[in-house]
Amino acid sequence: MRISHSAKAVLPAIGIHVDNNSIAFPGMKIIRQLSGCIRPETARGGIYSLIEWDLIEKKRQGRHNIYYLKPPAIYQGGSYYPMSEEFIKYTWIGMSYIEKAVFGVLAVKATINRPELISAGDSDIFGAGYIQKRKFTRLAGVSFPSWDIAINGLILKEIITFDEENDYTVYK
Repeated sequence: MRISHSAKAVLPAIGIHVDNNSIAFPGMKIIRQLSGCIRPETARGGIYSLIEWDLIEKKRQGRHNIYYLKPPAIYQGGSYYPMSEEFIKYTWIGMSYIEKAVFGVLAVKATINRPELISAGDSDIFGAGYIQKRKFTRLAGVSFPSWDIAINGLILKEIITFDEENDYTVYK
């Protein structure tokens, strides 16, 4: 999808707060902190982009916003972003927007390919899959050179690994 980089950063920040009914209600301060969006306008722009692409629905309840995630941002009531708050606070926040976009594609594809790894809470592995560079760059909305830079950054941060067959593993 051609959603904005801020939307790609905001979606997991909302997604980790989803309950069993696909509902999340993190405040804007938390969304900004976890997404790395310093300016409130950037975070709001990401949210509006997600609404425009029909990935989330936002409703006001009193003084708070409630977010309803929709497919393909969720599956059977669960989030494709089962990242721990620790991962978000210490790893996600240190990624560039391009690394977040690439990681988002890798993580979602890995959870689609290997959903049993998500439920293995004691595992350090978030998921695994096979890289399809042409398709994944399009999904992440990045160029080939940006993809390569992001992949190298994620490898250096020990978030992903590759083997010689182009299979990858994403770590929590």
